[in-house]
Amino acid sequence: MVALALPLTACAQDTVGGDDPESIGLLSAETGDGLRERTTGAEGYEDHHYVPETEVAISVSLPEFANAEPFTETLAARADDEVQDFRAGTRDPVSLDIDWELVAAADGVLGVRLLRTEEDMHGLREGYATYWYDGSSRHTAYSTELLAGQEELDTLNDIVREGLSEDIEVDPDSLFPILRTYDSIGFNGDGDLVVEFDDGHLSPVEEGHVPSAEFGRKAVVVDHETAAPLLSDLGERAREASLVEEADPRLPTAEDHDAQDPPPGVFVPHVPDVNCHDGETRCVALTFDDGPVEATPHLLDILAEEGVTASFFLNGGPTLTRPGVLRRAYAEGHEIASHGDVHDPMNRMEAEELPGQVAAVGAMIRRQTGHTVELFRPPFGATDEDVHGAIAEQDLVETMWTVDSRDWENLKRDEIVENVIGRVEPGAVVLMHDPLPETLAAVPEIIERLRGLDYVFVTPTQAMGHPDPGYSFPEDWDGDW
Repeated sequence: MVALALPLTACAQDTVGGDDPESIGLLSAETGDGLRERTTGAEGYEDHHYVPETEVAISVSLPEFANAEPFTETLAARADDEVQDFRAGTRDPVSLDIDWELVAAADGVLGVRLLRTEEDMHGLREGYATYWYDGSSRHTAYSTELLAGQEELDTLNDIVREGLSEDIEVDPDSLFPILRTYDSIGFNGDGDLVVEFDDGHLSPVEEGHVPSAEFGRKAVVVDHETAAPLLSDLGERAREASLVEEADPRLPTAEDHDAQDPPPGVFVPHVPDVNCHDGETRCVALTFDDGPVEATPHLLDILAEEGVTASFFLNGGPTLTRPGVLRRAYAEGHEIASHGDVHDPMNRMEAEELPGQVAAVGAMIRRQTGHTVELFRPPFGATDEDVHGAIAEQDLVETMWTVDSRDWENLKRDEIVENVIGRVEPGAVVLMHDPLPETLAAVPEIIERLRGLDYVFVTPTQAMGHPDPGYSFPEDWDGDW
């Protein structure tokens, strides 16, 4: 690690800014006793669960604020997540560079925009995340906390969707009001709200390929008159702190406040408030493996119409190809989990391959949603001591099933229905696959008949009783395949 005392203009502050109304405004100030910059290379990130064998060039430059230690620490933690998830969640990672820009500094509010430049087998792309610090409460805020709540973020999402409606380089079906989509919000020189999106984040689907980054950064400007009713108190203060002529990073002395509520854009599964282990409630969890695929939006339509929450165990290739579908499933309150990077039996892999297989999809999901997965299902249910150990090492629950629909045997709709209904018991976790047309045809009747048997639909986490990381469900699973 190297600590530098440099003028802020030596950072990447001329990348975006100036008089461009679609750019978040930047401030300049001299570093000194209260503000320094620290640069860290790959050697500072060797404690991750998975580090690729091929060397990946890493350079992370971050500010250090003398009187805002929580902000400094949180920015470092966010950068650590970025390094970890880039290494694990991209194909053949080559390099990652994270730099920073000061976008607000006045009246006890700080704003820092992180600029991420990454290269992997698909080429170069840039990404952006802007964080805010309230010196009065010592709270580090995500960009969505500039808004008063989830309802206001939903409204902003509608405004942004309309603003991008005629852009042929944008897939409107990939835009949802979630944390990672709206992770960079700030203000331009006129005080208007600027929402920016990473290269490729909103690009249309390309089969077998990540969405193209060639269209570059997308941004929508919302004039202040429209944006003002959506802003939180912090948002109003952040706007004022963005418009000062001279940065003032000094902060008031403050005490830590109580923990904040989850920020807008964070979703939890929409499940009933029931106890699946009270001896009376009949719980069932519907799970779908191998997506997201072209048919998954149709399945989401069915679940939305029925008012049912399900769980999706995702594979690496489909997740990279259809991140917008993943974001939709997350935003609609379904449980998102990992089914391994490649769909091969993990108990036939070498032990050194397992950490990467476990880490990959979780990293992809966090890069797209901000959500950290808790459940992992090995492909085919194929496990052994090494597989279980690799899953537990990454603080995940190994989650199999108790009812196999056997839809993977190319069964017809009615056969799938009968396989589920004939085997279900309270607390059941049902295995199905959303790429299979007969499965999607069977889902409405499965839901109807389970409801007729007084079942309530929950997630595997709820059906299992919220187990601790390292747990394996069910306990008598033999792991053969």
